[in-house]
Amino acid sequence: MTPTTRSQARKQSQPQSKLIPLRKPEDARERSGSPDRVENYATMIPAFVTAPVPLKILDELIEESKNGLRGLIDDDEGNTGYHLCILDTMDLNSVEHGSRTPVQPFESPFIGWTDDECRSWMNEHRHPYFATYTFVVLDKDTVKNKTIRIGYLFVDEPQGDQMMVHDFYTSMHSMPALEIGNMTWSCNEEFLGTGKVYNRQKFEEGQKKAYETYLRMERERKENEAKTLAHLNLL
Repeated sequence: MTPTTRSQARKQSQPQSKLIPLRKPEDARERSGSPDRVENYATMIPAFVTAPVPLKILDELIEESKNGLRGLIDDDEGNTGYHLCILDTMDLNSVEHGSRTPVQPFESPFIGWTDDECRSWMNEHRHPYFATYTFVVLDKDTVKNKTIRIGYLFVDEPQGDQMMVHDFYTSMHSMPALEIGNMTWSCNEEFLGTGKVYNRQKFEEGQKKAYETYLRMERERKENEAKTLAHLNLL
């Protein structure tokens, strides 16, 4: 199945529901320079709330996902251009920026929805502000285990109908690479549909292993250079 481009997604955008999210007046008085604003070309990762989730849990998810991005790219800002957007409305045209704390009370229009229903709805409501490939589902395990599930919008691709589970810290780790095509969905095979949780511990173990591999390769490179130099000196 050919991936939908942003220009195609723009053409597929459709008028949405008249459901109005419960926002505070100060939302309109935002600094235009905020990197999570769609007017600054931020891309929203849609998060469907399919079961009741306390606001404090949503706040924790937002903060931890930002901390996770800072850890991923080793940057204080952690701005990858992709921002979690907890959907409090079906009117995607009304979304101006990613989710922020404190989250204001709202009624999710997606309570009781299945993963397939969320995927189908997003495919039917393509929007230039929103991700092309990925979406997030928040369910009862979001409250119980502090996890989220990530889905793929193209089920025709290998394991495209499978979901993977992340903790809050790593909840946004896969999105940038998947959205720009540096990673395929099947690269996550260990976690797709298995129920295994990709969490901060696994991420940090991977980072440590990668750093140790880098040090080993640098050591071997220097040893080889020294041997080559010694050989040249004998000539």
